[in-house]
Amino acid sequence: MRIAQISNNTIPVPPKDYGGTQREVYYLTEELLRRGHKVYLFAKKGTTARSTKTFYYPSNDAKEQLAFIKKNLPDGIDFIHDHYGIVAKANPPIPTIRSSHSKGVTGVQIPVYVSKKIWSKYGDKKGFFVHNGIRMKDYTFRKKKKKHLLFLGRIMKEKGTHLAIKVAKKTGKDLILAGPIHDNKYFKSKIQPHLNKHIRYVGPVGGRKKQQLLSEASCVLFTSTWDEPFGLVLIEAMACGTPALGFKKGGAVPEVLKGMPELICKNTKSMIAKANHPKKLPSARACRRYVKTNFSDRAMTSKFLKLYKKIIKGKQYKLSKQSTWNEI
Repeated sequence: MRIAQISNNTIPVPPKDYGGTQREVYYLTEELLRRGHKVYLFAKKGTTARSTKTFYYPSNDAKEQLAFIKKNLPDGIDFIHDHYGIVAKANPPIPTIRSSHSKGVTGVQIPVYVSKKIWSKYGDKKGFFVHNGIRMKDYTFRKKKKKHLLFLGRIMKEKGTHLAIKVAKKTGKDLILAGPIHDNKYFKSKIQPHLNKHIRYVGPVGGRKKQQLLSEASCVLFTSTWDEPFGLVLIEAMACGTPALGFKKGGAVPEVLKGMPELICKNTKSMIAKANHPKKLPSARACRRYVKTNFSDRAMTSKFLKLYKKIIKGKQYKLSKQSTWNEI
């Protein structure tokens, strides 16, 4: 197949640190290429992902970007996978889907969400869902763990950083907090007063430091309390062989951990009990095997390819009267 992958102009592909959407574009583009497909990538300058050909956006203006895509789109494209939104909204005469990592999208014909939970609750069951995937070799596996706990994510109320501190204190275990501060007031009032030699904040992390933290912890506390669209940290931790505990009411968390029900927690009391007995949690090898089977880049790519072919064969994509593609 000849496939166009559309990223945005905010972060290169792959991202150096944070950037879930761009990482999905990266894994999908390279895996499609590995399988023999022709992949044409539109992305920010500085992108290093391998592709058949990469086109770098000339400006930050969305209208100019759309015109650039239309002008440079190679002939004979079979499918467009839009991770940005501007192409799908223009309704080009080529089968197109719009991937979304957030709750809901409007103005596109075929949205694709990262979880069944978001597709059902916020997408009104329109379109499809395909789970995120990660490249296994990018995650360091470590069988032997240290005794401390880890919270990795944005420091904000919705991510429940304060609850991770509560769990750590009740277990008597050390806790490392890592991630960017997204709410300074919350950090100063709810997090900073608890920092000491046992509860440490190490700031945003990426690369080797992130790998080290994920692979060494006895378990990761995924204390998100909002409608989490997916929860990438869950599979990143388990790819490193580290159990990740998450709340039942944390959006897509129960869906992602469906095959590891012993990691799902009803509340902080339940999380404390599980964190206190790491030997009762799935083994390091079981965690990594679970991710490889269900949430690897190869599993994700296979699902997307199946979806591309289903849409093409079923002629599910239609040109609408409101198409603005030819007005560009």
